[in-house]
Amino acid sequence: MSTSNQLRVFIIDDHPIIAMALRDIMNSRYTDLEVKLFSRIGPALEHSRFEQPDLVLLDLGLPDMTPEKVLETALETFDYSRTLVISGNEEILGDMADEYPETEFVSKGITQDRVLSVLDSMVLRLRRNNWTDQISQKTQHASGFTIGQRMARITERQVSVLYRIAKGESNHEIAQNLGLSPETVKTHVRSILARLNARNRLEAAMLYRAWQEQKTDEVYSD
Repeated sequence: MSTSNQLRVFIIDDHPIIAMALRDIMNSRYTDLEVKLFSRIGPALEHSRFEQPDLVLLDLGLPDMTPEKVLETALETFDYSRTLVISGNEEILGDMADEYPETEFVSKGITQDRVLSVLDSMVLRLRRNNWTDQISQKTQHASGFTIGQRMARITERQVSVLYRIAKGESNHEIAQNLGLSPETVKTHVRSILARLNARNRLEAAMLYRAWQEQKTDEVYSD
């Protein structure tokens, strides 16, 4: 996530007019945003390896993927509570809103004022979190929660899932490799993020790698 006062926003929409309109609205309304446009989810996921967004505006109607697959793929990388899903299919929105209560969903059919109201709420929350993150980074070492203590909160099965997350595997790949159902893997991932207090898969993977490095250092120091 962004460590400066500026919030990083990804807009993922294959309709350039809509994407640019959203960008222009956000840039004119908020002065502390860095907005990047993507017409496909693949380049957005690739870019997130180098800089994680604070907020994602996601269109479900992307080419070459079903709406369900678009959302599943996005939420494997992006934080559930930092994603705003926009779609013209209200039936799908209703079903997905029930399955992902932490994520915001809005219809393309609602008024601009309603969209802005949702964005205002999310940006305000992110500004508060961004400020809190900067403070917590300075006090994290003194918080008493070491990486080892955080890792101790997850089960052995969840450690095996986390290992594969750190390898860059998708939920589907993890399910195949561990002989689990995709729904079971999804449940494990949510639990892992909650227990580690990690905001997304990337942060959880970084914690796992740091934990492994600590274990290696302990072996060599003995």
